[in-house]
Amino acid sequence: MLSLATAISRVGTERRSLNGTPWQRVLAMIHYSCDRCKRLIDPEVDLRYVLRLEVQAIMEPLDSDDLDDERDHLLEIQEMLEQLEEGESDQLADDFYQKHRYDICADCYHEYLKNPLGREVPMRVGFSEN
Repeated sequence: MLSLATAISRVGTERRSLNGTPWQRVLAMIHYSCDRCKRLIDPEVDLRYVLRLEVQAIMEPLDSDDLDDERDHLLEIQEMLEQLEEGESDQLADDFYQKHRYDICADCYHEYLKNPLGREVPMRVGFSEN
């Protein structure tokens, strides 16, 4: 197992050995910007945070008391399959699962940690001690 210092030195050596090669030109063409504030992120100097957001629709199982024995489950599945065939599959897929990836700068990362759900923060009013 490599130590962290050894791994970092190897990466630095490999990066220096790419000088003048097509790989260096490819790496130089990759630019990062913050998806929140649009600020350019220099990977040589700045920390870049990758925010992965995954949203899934979850249905809780019904209680056995609430089950309707007269439901035709096969008919419901058939209707869903027909909807998929009619071209609604993209909308249906978006309704059940979405995955996003964002690059954010250090400042936006700290702001995100303060309020990850983006809730409205109530304005606090200070009153004097009269």
